[in-house]
Amino acid sequence: MPPSDTRDDTLMRAVAKGDEKAFTELVIRHRAWLYTLICAITQDEEQAKDLTQETLSRIHRAAPNYTPQGNFVAWAKRIAVNLSRNYLQQKRRATLASLSELEGEILYDESDPMLLFLSKGLKEEVRGAIQTLPDEQRLTVIMRYFGNMSIQDIAWAMHIPEGTVKSRLYHALRRVRTSLETLWITESDSLKESKPYLQENQKP
Repeated sequence: MPPSDTRDDTLMRAVAKGDEKAFTELVIRHRAWLYTLICAITQDEEQAKDLTQETLSRIHRAAPNYTPQGNFVAWAKRIAVNLSRNYLQQKRRATLASLSELEGEILYDESDPMLLFLSKGLKEEVRGAIQTLPDEQRLTVIMRYFGNMSIQDIAWAMHIPEGTVKSRLYHALRRVRTSLETLWITESDSLKESKPYLQENQKP
C-alpha cells in the first residue's frame, strides 16, 4: 500500500472541482492495492472487483467533502474495509438463514434439499465447521450433502433408522451454524480492535 502524500490531496481537490483526469490518476495510483486489500478480506476475487469499483465511486462522490490532511490512503482504506465487512455480514446472514431453514426441513420434510449455501460462497468456512463435528454427524453430513445420498440410503448404509439420520443431520447443522457464528463474532471483534487505526476524521 503506498503512503499518502500531498499529491493525493491535490488530486482530490481537483476532483471536487470536476476534474475527471485527476480522478483517473487517483484510480491508477490506488486501484491495485485497494483490490488486494478487499480480496484479502472477502476471499472472493470477483466480488472484490465490484467492491473496488464501489470504493472508487464513493471516493469520487465524497470529493467535495474531503478535507486534505495527507491521510488519503487511511481514509480510502476505511471505506474499503467497511464495504468489505458489510458484504461479509450480508452473505453470512444469508447463510445462517439457509441453515435455520434446513434444520426445520430435515425434521418435517421427507425430501430436504441440498445445502444450497455451499454453492453460494463461504465454502471453506462451512467445510471447516463440518470437520469439527463428531464422527457420526460428520459422516452423515458428508453422505447427504457431498455424496448426494437420500435419507433412506444413508439409513440403509449405516444400519440405523431414518429418524436417527434426520436427528444427526439436524444437530449437525445446528453445530455448524453455532461454529460459524462463533467464528464470525471473533473476526468481528478483531476488526473492532483495529478500528482506532482505521478511523480518521474524514467522512466518506
